[in-house]
Amino acid sequence: MALKLLDDLAPPIRERMLKFGVQRSFGEGEIIFSEGEVAEFLPTVISGRVKMVRYPEPGKEIIIGTFGPGEMFAIPPAMDGKEFPSTAVAMEDSRVLLLARDRFRGLMAEFPDFSIAVADRMCGILRDRAATIQVLSSTTAEKRIGTVLLSLVRERDNGLPLRITLRRQDIAEMAGLTLECTIRSIRRLARRGAFEIVKGKIVIHDPEALRRESGG
Repeated sequence: MALKLLDDLAPPIRERMLKFGVQRSFGEGEIIFSEGEVAEFLPTVISGRVKMVRYPEPGKEIIIGTFGPGEMFAIPPAMDGKEFPSTAVAMEDSRVLLLARDRFRGLMAEFPDFSIAVADRMCGILRDRAATIQVLSSTTAEKRIGTVLLSLVRERDNGLPLRITLRRQDIAEMAGLTLECTIRSIRRLARRGAFEIVKGKIVIHDPEALRRESGG
């Protein structure tokens, strides 16, 4: 579950983050930071959605993770001040809070509860990375897509049915598949009852059906 910036943090921590951080707007496709840049801030999504990507070869993109409102990301480099390991890109018009590294570390030293929340978030990111490895090691396209969609179900906490707003291209990049293969596989899964397609968007009613039909 994401760390909800405006809901879950204690008021003194939330107020300081908003006071000391800088809010910036990014249009769809705009780069927030690039792989190899020195991490000078902790990013937190205020609104919109952000993806972390790597480019293993020219023209190929792999999504390492996606982040929505209230989620901190790129925590390890923000803590140690080393390079960002991947590139952050706005998936839609987004607003991101950039908290300077020294302020971030100062809040952790001052508020033990904040340190615990950051540690919990890091654990969640590690689980997500393990899921990414599982996706890329899956043998069938349906299983890869099922694993991606099930991870989104676990990430969201707003109940079912869940409408997936990601583009087919985003799902393809998260699953390590071509767009054409992803489109065909999604159609097959929908025909088998893994989910519905409503106005072009995937709608998940029953995660168990998705797991069963995709082999995930």
